[in-house]
Amino acid sequence: MIDKRFPKEERLRSRKQIQNLFAKAKRFHIPPVQILYHAPGIELERGVQILVGAPKKRFKKAVDRNRVKRLLREAYRLERQDFCNREICLHIGFLYTSEKILSLDSLRNIVKRALDRIDHETKSSDS
Repeated sequence: MIDKRFPKEERLRSRKQIQNLFAKAKRFHIPPVQILYHAPGIELERGVQILVGAPKKRFKKAVDRNRVKRLLREAYRLERQDFCNREICLHIGFLYTSEKILSLDSLRNIVKRALDRIDHETKSSDS
């Protein structure tokens, strides 16, 4: 059975690790989401930790920022099936850059494409 939960172990919460992600991460953009990822070289229980962000500059109301972050977390939770069962540890950041809030289906498609690209790039760099 596939684990559909999103436990605390999969959330990137450490200030030091977040700073490290922004400083050393590889980046790419699938509009309207900017994706950052970095393999920090530490051992994690779940293999992947993610960070989700929506800027105050684009969404003045906290309700809107929270909605975007909730949609991104839900899209990741639904699309991560095989991605979390990895040998290497990854930190991933999803930063929403548009002013328009997309539907969950659109965000799921974007997150799926992003995870596929990260998977392809990390496998090619391991070889």
